[in-house]
Amino acid sequence: MICDSKGVHDDDVSFQHNYKITWGMPHVSLLDHGREVQLSIDKYSGAGFRSKLDYVSGFFQMRLKIPNKDSRGVVTAFYLTSRAYNGVGGIHDELDYEFLGNNGRPYTLQTNIFASDKGGREQRFNLWFDPTMDFHTYGILWNQHQIV
Repeated sequence: MICDSKGVHDDDVSFQHNYKITWGMPHVSLLDHGREVQLSIDKYSGAGFRSKLDYVSGFFQMRLKIPNKDSRGVVTAFYLTSRAYNGVGGIHDELDYEFLGNNGRPYTLQTNIFASDKGGREQRFNLWFDPTMDFHTYGILWNQHQIV
């Protein structure tokens, strides 16, 4: 997996100003004078980051290219969670985009929503395009009226 993500506030603010790398530092590259991050994966590990800020709504977007060979056992994920990084802090809410690993087509995107610690809202979509061939843009619009 390779993903690119830009800071959401201002193009002149560095990625590290708003986000913290949480694991896999050897798989993280800062690009565009630190305003963009590229995460990579190999057969041993990947990488992750989290926001230093809290949000109650917004539009969250990333450009992603998933692994192109046998990726069984790998879940490439983009998710928003209310849980603190250490995993404690009461009930949580979460929005998930998960690309399920496989050994060929169809490529599957699974989404899920957790509200007050209750999930069970999984939906799976067989993609009509090959997400391994190029970067594609994915986003979540979240406001008081809808999650799209």
